[in-house]
Amino acid sequence: MRTRTSLALAMAGMLIGAAAVSAHHSFTAFWFMDKMDAIEGTVVQLRIVNPHPTLTVEVTNAIGEKEIWTITARATATAMVKGGWTPETLTPGTRVKVEGAPPRREGTKALAAGPITRLQDGKVLSFGGSADIPAGD
Repeated sequence: MRTRTSLALAMAGMLIGAAAVSAHHSFTAFWFMDKMDAIEGTVVQLRIVNPHPTLTVEVTNAIGEKEIWTITARATATAMVKGGWTPETLTPGTRVKVEGAPPRREGTKALAAGPITRLQDGKVLSFGGSADIPAGD
């Protein structure tokens, strides 16, 4: 009887854990996925990490103030690397235009990334879209 109880508790814990992981990846809870905003700025940092890579961009707003924006990829680091992403894909100082879904939390300087365009060469990159779109030159 004790073994059955332990097994039942272990299985319940696994199901609860799986639900929590699934909830974490609900982008629609954090982002307006049916809208698209765009920013232009300078890359500060690219982090290819799990659960989602991030790009930090310095943007000059309409009144000339500098703002730091965080761009979140929709894919995992593994998928991004398989798609051709490296730390050299977007290095600090690179000018970019980023399109993406705006956050639901008002005032947050962030986007769930869509296309990213390197302004110096016009190359359009997929930051978290399909992993089979190569990001390198």
